[in-house]
Amino acid sequence: MPRLLKRAALGCAALAVIGCGGRSAPSPGPPAPVVAPPVNAAELVRALRGGGFVLFVRHAASAPGDDGARVVIEDCRTQRNLTAVGQAQAQAIHAALTRLRIPIGEVRASPYCRAADTARLAFGYMLLDNDLRPLRDGHSATHLAAVRHLLATPPVPGTNAVLVGHADTFAKLTGIELGEGDTAVVRPEPGGGSWTVVGRIAAAQWSALAIARAVAPSTESNRRAGAAAVATAPVSTAAAAREG
Repeated sequence: MPRLLKRAALGCAALAVIGCGGRSAPSPGPPAPVVAPPVNAAELVRALRGGGFVLFVRHAASAPGDDGARVVIEDCRTQRNLTAVGQAQAQAIHAALTRLRIPIGEVRASPYCRAADTARLAFGYMLLDNDLRPLRDGHSATHLAAVRHLLATPPVPGTNAVLVGHADTFAKLTGIELGEGDTAVVRPEPGGGSWTVVGRIAAAQWSALAIARAVAPSTESNRRAGAAAVATAPVSTAAAAREG
């Protein structure tokens, strides 16, 4: 299946959701819950401030159940969509990235509405990429090879790249089941062709990460120390709630 890439318009407000299939923008949801930051929070943030990582984000919390029997990408009514909690999770990611001064470069997202809306709320822009669709849509070998390549590709220097997709893709590649709204931090290895999962941020941890007092201003020495420390951070493999 050829890859579909198209830039989504941002519109007037950076956090406004541009509706799919003619629907109106969802109303703001309740605040996301705040929990403890990751154990390696300070090192993780210092490393991300220096750039060089790929963030694989599973779409935020969505409605229970399954997609319709016949999914039409342009019609969000045929799909599971973000709940108010999911909207708040994505907005919390945006707020944390802004407060922590974590530089974001290219953002790619599955064209499914729940992934595209997560990207719009969290990052403000993205490219829609068919290779990030759920594997059950078919052509899984081709999609996995493309995502594997994206995870192994270093981003533009000084930035972090983002992939917003579904649980089955990342689980198939790593054996790690991401919960809705969870982020896996991936480090492409020098020379390309390989990559390492170096950390994980649960959806509810972004707000705590933003206010963690242990985070110091970024310097080159801090960046290197953080990158070295985060390379050995343990990665949780808690089960995800649903397939996509």
